[in-house]
This record gives sequence, structure tokens and C-alpha cells, in this order.
Amino acid sequence: MEHLKQVIKAYEKWVASNPEVVCDVETTTKWVSYFIAGRISNSSVVSELVYTLSNIMVLYNDRIIHNSRQLADAARPANDALESEELLDVSGSKICYRLKVMLTTLEYCEVFLEISAKRVFSNRGKWIIIAALQTMKALGRYFILIHSTERIITTPTLPTLNRRAFTRKGNVSKSNGNNKSALNAQSYVYKLKRSGRVVRRVEGAPPLQCRSFKINEEINEMRREQVPKILIQAEYIYIAKPLIHLAAMGMFGQKSWKQYILALMMDLASINIYQKNRHLMTKRQQLILSHRCINLLLYIVRSPVYERYTQSKLNNFLTFVTSSIPIVRMLTEPLKEYIPHWQNTYYYLWST
Repeated sequence: MEHLKQVIKAYEKWVASNPEVVCDVETTTKWVSYFIAGRISNSSVVSELVYTLSNIMVLYNDRIIHNSRQLADAARPANDALESEELLDVSGSKICYRLKVMLTTLEYCEVFLEISAKRVFSNRGKWIIIAALQTMKALGRYFILIHSTERIITTPTLPTLNRRAFTRKGNVSKSNGNNKSALNAQSYVYKLKRSGRVVRRVEGAPPLQCRSFKINEEINEMRREQVPKILIQAEYIYIAKPLIHLAAMGMFGQKSWKQYILALMMDLASINIYQKNRHLMTKRQQLILSHRCINLLLYIVRSPVYERYTQSKLNNFLTFVTSSIPIVRMLTEPLKEYIPHWQNTYYYLWST
């Protein structure tokens, strides 16, 4: 056991010291999962397992890199600490943060669990697992929404760490730390983690000639997180969509237009509410909303649109490319074989 602890500590020290090398290893592992697909027996299960483990490795390494910076952050100004917090999104209570880690791990594992359940318990067991996973995810997201300052939940719930920006900020902080004046090192506001309220410190104001009105911009940006209830209701719709869609699939069938239109309308309703109140959202929330708008394109590869429209056009396009550019045959032929499997495995997912 002691030897195992030493190995773990050595690994954590190596990850904290070499974030760029770690990123290359993680990317290579994900590409291995793509290469395995279709080349060995039970390739879908094995490739999904490799991909799941690579995502969990990314999550674990992100925690290591972030924790390695926490001691340095403690000595930095509160404003910089808030920026570091936004890079990893660790706002809220410790319970909410741990719940985010659990939900993120669940999201990374869900496809592998569904595929495994189908092989072990048949199609019925697969849908039981799907219902259980989506229920747990919805309850967890509701809890986070109620007990933290989050007003829009990301997918995955805990986004990957922006290591390049995180490392750059750490290097800049180290190089400039000794040269900062006491004025620049002092932060005059901080945000309460539980309520999100912005509070001004009582240490006193700087001299008149050194005052800056940037503090007002910071306060306004932080207060945007305290949004009206209408935006919370929009997020409620988005969180409830997987469960309602799942129930509609059980009632009307997986290939039915009713379940498809219902999920699409709920997505559009949630996005429409956000768009009407976009000026009340922070830049980070607006970026998440933009990703949700782009994800609407996934509806063209979901049943029943895929079977009736997209599939034939996509096959015709791949056939045309294969006949026009023979050298790409080695890519297009496997694509034509795997796309139906990928569509059936991934593109019924609604929590994207």
C-alpha cells in the first residue's frame, strides 16, 4: 500500500510539472480508441472503454494540475483567484463541486455502461440503465442549480481545465509577483461562494491619484450571475428535457416524430428564453449558450430525420468523394460502414 501511495504521488508530481506532455498523452489515448473500432472482436465495447478511461484520466489530471496551483493562488490577489476559479469552474460549495465531479464521471461513462448493459442484459437492460443514468444526472443538476450560483449547467458538468491559459496565468503570476505594488496586490471585493453576493472589503481605498474605476466593471460582471428567475426556469426546461424525451420515446417509439419534435421544441424554448435575456448573462454563460445553439445541428443525425433524409444524402456524398478522389477510399469506406453504428450508439443522446 505504501508503495502504491508513492507511485501515485510521483505521478501527481510529474503531471503537475509537465501539463503539456500530459495533454499529448491524453490525445494519443483518445486516437487509439478510434483506431481500435472495427479491428478486433467486441471493438465497440473496447474502444468505448479506452475512450472512457482517457476522459477520466483527463478529469483526474485536471484536478492534479489545479490542486498544484492552489497554494500559489492562496498568495495571489483575490481577483486572480476568481479568474483561476472560472478556468476550472469550481464555484459553489464543496458539496456542489464534488457532485460536479461525480456527474462528470457519470457522463464520461454513460455510453460504455449502456453498451455493456445491452450486451449483458439485452435491449431492455440498456434502457433501464439509460433511465437510471438520466434520472441521476437530472437530480444532480437540479441540486447544483438550487444550491450554488450556477445559472447554466455545462456538458460535461465540470468542464475540462483550460491548461494553456491556466499555465500562462501561473507563469505570469510568478514572474510579476515580486514586482507588484501593494496597491495592485490588494483586492477590494470578493464573492461569497454560497450566495454569490459581491462584497467590498474594508481595508480602505487607495490614494485618490491611484484610484481605478475597474472595480465597478468587476462588480457589474459578478452581479450578472444573480439573474432573474426566468433564466432559472429556462435551465429547468433544459435539465428536464432528457427525462421527458425518454418518456416520449417509451410512449411513441424511438423512430417517432412526436418524441423528436418534443425534444426539439424544449431545446428551442430554453434557448429562446436565454436569447431574450442574453444581456443579463456573463460572457461564460453566453459561450455555453452558443455551444447549445450549435448542438442543434445534431438533430439532423437523429431518428427519424437521419433514416428519412440525412442517411441517403450522406451516403451519396461519400460515394461521390470515393469515386472522384480514389486516395480517400481508405477513409470513406470505413466511414460508410461505421456511421450507422455511431448514429445508433451516440446520436440518440439528448444531453449534449
